[in-house]
Amino acid sequence: LGHPLQIAVKELKSYLDSSKNGVIYISFGTNVDPTQFPADRIEVLVKTLSQLPYDILWKWNGDVLPGRTDNIRIEKWLPQQDLLHHPKLKLFITQAGLQSTDEAISAGVPLIAIPMFGDQWYNSEKYEYFKIGKKLFMERLTVEEFTNAINTVINDESYRKNIVKLRSVMRDEIETPLERAVWWTEHVLRHGGARHLRGPAANMSWAEYLELELVFTLLLGLLAVTSVLFVILRFLYKIVFENNITVQKTKSKRS
Repeated sequence: LGHPLQIAVKELKSYLDSSKNGVIYISFGTNVDPTQFPADRIEVLVKTLSQLPYDILWKWNGDVLPGRTDNIRIEKWLPQQDLLHHPKLKLFITQAGLQSTDEAISAGVPLIAIPMFGDQWYNSEKYEYFKIGKKLFMERLTVEEFTNAINTVINDESYRKNIVKLRSVMRDEIETPLERAVWWTEHVLRHGGARHLRGPAANMSWAEYLELELVFTLLLGLLAVTSVLFVILRFLYKIVFENNITVQKTKSKRS
């Protein structure tokens, strides 16, 4: 019968192949659980996607998506790279993580970013800078804004052309990443671990790494300063205390 994963991928390919108007893929990555979005945010997403003429493939962690319509299919796991390279895929709606961004560029698929945290804000700004997609804000997203962004990115061919151009630039290297990885692996093996490539800290003793000499010097300096201040304060206190005693004795004699 075949491995369950192979069967799932084959069935998914059939789903994509049979799509009449194309497919929109939406995923917020592995670190964001869309089932935990506020109910009103889920409603905006679902209402927008349900009104589109496209099939929607959504990586959704739950068994039920509130308000889901027939054109929206949910799956807990999806082979993202295979999906992005399918000719029927129109758009990738993503949280703008680095890996998802790299895979989308490699596949030449335009993007809509809804960033959540970390580097996703920076990555999504680059979508607009290179004109390969649009950036939206989940907290103030509306059905109208979401719909307009989707229609713009899909119908304006410049977004797809720009991301294909960016892919071409990124791939224009003297060697492939695999060839580079193989060469450096062999380089390390040829030179017995390649100690010359290791960072300076890798060849230091723990005392040097922790800068203990500097720490002890600073502590001694601090101790010296503290000792001097203590002597000065003690001297001043002694002078003031003795003066007070002298004044009190003088007053006692007069009385």
